[in-house]
Amino acid sequence: MPVQKLLAKIHIAKKELGLEDEIYRDILYRKFRVSSSKSLSDSQALVLVHHFKSLGWHEARRQNADGSRQQKKYDDLGKRDAYAATPAQLRMIEAMWHDIYRGNDETKHLRQFLFNHFKVSDIRFLERKTAHDVIEALKDMAGRRQRAEGRPS
Repeated sequence: MPVQKLLAKIHIAKKELGLEDEIYRDILYRKFRVSSSKSLSDSQALVLVHHFKSLGWHEARRQNADGSRQQKKYDDLGKRDAYAATPAQLRMIEAMWHDIYRGNDETKHLRQFLFNHFKVSDIRFLERKTAHDVIEALKDMAGRRQRAEGRPS
């Protein structure tokens, strides 16, 4: 596949996953030691597309057999009240955690982190304000890791 098509998919995935630019660039640097997706080789771009798929991104909004559209992760939670975290926030938290946490059983450790710091037993139970606080905490964690690794923020 031509690199231009892969770059387009990468930027679509970034937007649909709700990744902020800082987190996106951290992924690029940590995985490939580049600061821009334009610097990726064809194979690296393909690896990045697969990474975004592992985070819950679906390449195309294909239709199901009944004609309905496929949903993104957490869109199946149904109508949520105004205080509940949005599906985009939940996807962002998972993506950020995936890039910060290095180890097995990510979901288990994310739940432990949420419970220990925010007294919430599962990501699905976050309120919108608390989800915002979790995102800010994860940004701080990512920043500390960057400084510890000697990379510019």
